[in-house]
Amino acid sequence: KMYFNSHPRITYNDVEVVNIFTKIIPIQRLLENAIAWELYDLEDGESPELLSYRLYGSVKYHWVLMMINNVIDINKDWPLSTQNFGDFVDSKYDEPNAIHHWVDEDGNVVDAEVEGSASIKNIEYEEDLQKKKALIKVLKPEYLDSFVEEFKSLL
Repeated sequence: KMYFNSHPRITYNDVEVVNIFTKIIPIQRLLENAIAWELYDLEDGESPELLSYRLYGSVKYHWVLMMINNVIDINKDWPLSTQNFGDFVDSKYDEPNAIHHWVDEDGNVVDAEVEGSASIKNIEYEEDLQKKKALIKVLKPEYLDSFVEEFKSLL
């Protein structure tokens, strides 16, 4: 709630709405300070709200986690639960175990004819994307108040 409550309102088609196009660039100074945040590997099905509660004692700071990790669309930018992942892969691919692409020894995408290349299946490709999404930055609790105050001052 706080994230959108702080945004300016505009009139669109004669209706007052939140201006979702107002985007505050994450507070670079704080994010560049490695002392203020740490990497966190999300558990299966862990939502921003649940993690916010665990870290900060309230679900109302889920937007902080989403902001510092550039999560715009929770359905695309946040990792899926195991069950949802299976459903997603089944709906996206007719053959989840078919080859998606080939990689060389360094992980670079190459043609299948390249000597020493290895195949990556569709499901492996999607699993790798999910693993990358699951490793996020979390703001250490002692920096939460200053982050929120600075964010408010920028609006």
